[in-house]
Amino acid sequence: MKTVSRAVNLGLLHQHLRSCGFDVAEVEDPAKVLDLTQNIGKPYLTPFSSPEHNDFTQKTALWLVGWQGDEPAFMGCARLEDLGDEGISSYWGRSFGRAYGGVRAGPVIRGVRRDIERGFSGRVVYFGDLFVNPKVRGSRKALRSFVALGHLSVSLKWDPDWTYCFVRERDVLRGASANYGFTQVYPSPFEWVDEPPAPRDRSEWLATLPRQSLDESVEAVVRTISKDLPLGHK
Repeated sequence: MKTVSRAVNLGLLHQHLRSCGFDVAEVEDPAKVLDLTQNIGKPYLTPFSSPEHNDFTQKTALWLVGWQGDEPAFMGCARLEDLGDEGISSYWGRSFGRAYGGVRAGPVIRGVRRDIERGFSGRVVYFGDLFVNPKVRGSRKALRSFVALGHLSVSLKWDPDWTYCFVRERDVLRGASANYGFTQVYPSPFEWVDEPPAPRDRSEWLATLPRQSLDESVEAVVRTISKDLPLGHK
């Protein structure tokens, strides 16, 4: 039943975005991602999302772009991280070290919060590098619809236990984690051993969406946009 309702909500989100002038499509060729990043005006990709740092496949990554005509308006990357029985502190220690220090440079983070270590396991998805073209900023409903559509696409593709990203504190306080569809936030999820490399920031919070909160998070967006949909499609 949930799969059916998720498919319905996916269609409603697509419909709303089209009514606002946006078409959402998956980018299947990672080689095109760097060009799209430049076209959208995004100044960087983190090593977790960059094709220059990852051997992405269609089974392990999902790139979504919201198009406004021929111009990319929204962009986001999801990547599957199937931890199995491995703890998140072990996994993050290895992946952050490779991304920001090199495999022989030693740890770059430490002290993952105990509540995160205890609760964060299984199939997880990093859904980050979310970016809005400055030309279309201000369309909050469209942004929320795009990200909710992304969460549903992630669920239908991988059905993860958790989806997560990192958000700077100033953006958390402005409501970014809620706009991005994440229902739980954790300040100071770990410590950086040294000053974090740009654009990372010591103020970052961990924002998460557990599987059991997905439907409620998406349905909150669908309720918001329902009055904008034509009669008979609500």
